[in-house]
Amino acid sequence: MAPYTGPTVSLHVTITVAPENASKFLELLKPCYDAVTAEPECVFFEVYQNPEVPGEFKFVENWHASKEWIKTVQLSRDYYKPYVASTEPLWIKPRGLEILERMPGNTWLSIKKEYTEASQ
Repeated sequence: MAPYTGPTVSLHVTITVAPENASKFLELLKPCYDAVTAEPECVFFEVYQNPEVPGEFKFVENWHASKEWIKTVQLSRDYYKPYVASTEPLWIKPRGLEILERMPGNTWLSIKKEYTEASQ
């Protein structure tokens, strides 16, 4: 299989909920997370929690896709509707969303083998 040479973007999403709703939020996120990670263009998805701001979560998603495709195709998928409907009432700040374009080539890419083995 030839290496992928098309566009790659990283989608960073920040959601903040009241600390007492953190577990509920993660429970409601899981079906959407499973649907997103099943997309063939999604090559990486991790959820982070800010230890200094209880209830603040950041999703880092890497996609073999263009910024335009993320905006027009991915972000309009039907499985986001129930996720947003069930979690938005828990948000205590507006959702943050940032789409970054990957630097071309592999000069600025490093993934340690131990990292990928540990995540399996």
